[in-house]
Amino acid sequence: MSNITLDNVEKWRQSYNMALIVCNDKKPETYWTGKYLSNGKKEYKWKVNPSLDDLLKARRIAAIHRPQKYGVEGKANIFTVDFDCKAFIASGFSSLFPVSFTIGKKDSSGGIRATHIEYEIDPKDKPKKIPSYEGSIEGLASGCSVIGGVDRHTIIDMDPQRLSKSELESVLRMIKFVNFLRECVKVYPTEDSQGRNKFCLRLAGALLATELTLKEKEKGMEVLCNVVGDLEVDNRVSRIEYVEKDPAAAFSIFHLCEYVGVNNTSSLAKAFDELKPESDDSEEEETVKPQGLTTLTLSEFAERNYPPIKYYMFPIISDECLGMIFALPGKGKSLFAMELAWRCSQGIDFMEWKFNENLDPPPTLYVEGEMSARQIQDRVLAMTERDRDRITDINNFHIAVLKEQPNQSFQKLKTPEGRINVETAADAIYAKTGKKPLIFLDNVRFLMGNFNEKEGQDWIDFVLWLATLRAKGYSTYFLHHAVNTGEKASGSGYQDSNLDVNIKLSEPDEKVAADYSPDHFTQIQFEFKKMRENVIGQMMPFIMVVDKSTGSWSKVPVLNKTERSIKALLDDGKEAKDIICDKEGFSKANVHKTINKLKGENNGIDKQTINRKTKEVF
Repeated sequence: MSNITLDNVEKWRQSYNMALIVCNDKKPETYWTGKYLSNGKKEYKWKVNPSLDDLLKARRIAAIHRPQKYGVEGKANIFTVDFDCKAFIASGFSSLFPVSFTIGKKDSSGGIRATHIEYEIDPKDKPKKIPSYEGSIEGLASGCSVIGGVDRHTIIDMDPQRLSKSELESVLRMIKFVNFLRECVKVYPTEDSQGRNKFCLRLAGALLATELTLKEKEKGMEVLCNVVGDLEVDNRVSRIEYVEKDPAAAFSIFHLCEYVGVNNTSSLAKAFDELKPESDDSEEEETVKPQGLTTLTLSEFAERNYPPIKYYMFPIISDECLGMIFALPGKGKSLFAMELAWRCSQGIDFMEWKFNENLDPPPTLYVEGEMSARQIQDRVLAMTERDRDRITDINNFHIAVLKEQPNQSFQKLKTPEGRINVETAADAIYAKTGKKPLIFLDNVRFLMGNFNEKEGQDWIDFVLWLATLRAKGYSTYFLHHAVNTGEKASGSGYQDSNLDVNIKLSEPDEKVAADYSPDHFTQIQFEFKKMRENVIGQMMPFIMVVDKSTGSWSKVPVLNKTERSIKALLDDGKEAKDIICDKEGFSKANVHKTINKLKGENNGIDKQTINRKTKEVF
């Protein structure tokens, strides 16, 4: 029986605000405009705004997706999930989508199966790329979709749900997911429970490489079991949580294909490829047709208008920068890096590093993989309390901690999935703020996962990814441990091969430590090991003193005991001539050297050292 009734038509047009059109089979009725196209054929257009009588007499009625495109004003923009599967396999997964106005047809058993789910979307949210799989499932946002007719039934009668942009993105993911799950139905084991469990374990592992959320994966596994008649739903769904806890040991799509006896070019593998993020950098990349290099002539390159480097805090923080901060455990890496990230996000000066008043403070993304959430919370609350009168925008600082991640674990940066997660988070901040965030990764040893620090290839892959981030306009600073001596970063050497800034932190030697009580102050010796800019004064080590009670930071020069004594006398108002030999017992050379350090005149560096440092910089 047709669902084209007076009540329904009036409801669709007025209550649901749909733009309706009469269809002949699945194609809208058209009329000849009296004009001809450039190819000599007659020009036809849709018969929009049909009368009520025309609609009631129609064999089928469709809802127009973009009414404004066809001259119909004031009508809802419709997005359709179309279950385009004659065997109705895809429609078995309709529960994965948000509940909305749903139309269906009878299957061979006489039951009603969903064919279309209709949503309302904001015109500006219309996706540029909509997944479409002929004979399976597709999204429709242009043209029209049949909602009434002799073979149509209303399954869910409600006002089409209005989707937010994020909800629409989830629906698009679900379309891809259902297409893949439809292929899984074809190869789902029919033998004993053990065989099905192995299948689901491999399926769960494969899904780690997708952009699906944990809830989406679990719901998909649940509905898959319902579709194939597998009664051990809870057991199968638990495979998702199992692999999330130990992603490094999980199976991949290749293992799934191997288990069911299909190759990597099968419809199962192809459907899975659609689920992976577009930026995925996996093994299949080898099969992608080379695109060639983009080359420029020298004159073309010279004419490119690349923006100049923007220094937020000269010379330590800039855009499109790659930096490393290394130290032995417990020597202040996180303390310093979090302080630097926070102050930059608020445009607050940090010791001698002045924030560029001509620039807006950039957002920061701090990824912390080691400390407890409570420790981090205490630290950031202390910073915000200290700077409450200087805060520009507290929400300009973004943090990712273990406790808030699915299963309290980061996907490791050694894997494409882990790196994609960081990029996705950074892209989300960029989309929200309009500014690309500074990224801090604390620290590499914990975030990379099971990697060999001495193995060059692991570092090469990581550094290449950081270079890609830089090319996309992101600045990234990563924290790393030092070797036992503390003189250099642990690793093969590749980790610092492409750095713009390399910072060494250490505990000051007793001979040069400032006279501050360790109970009340923390001392961290700072040294640039590498810096692109030719700033000789910045290359010299100094000591950062942190007041534990107030959280204030100050800079003091690296002075030995003799030099500190001379400084104390100078601070008391003594003249240099009165400090030398005959009065205070200090040599002329020591006094002059100390004064030069304090005045910042080449920071006490002799000409030979200046020349050497200049060569290092260049």
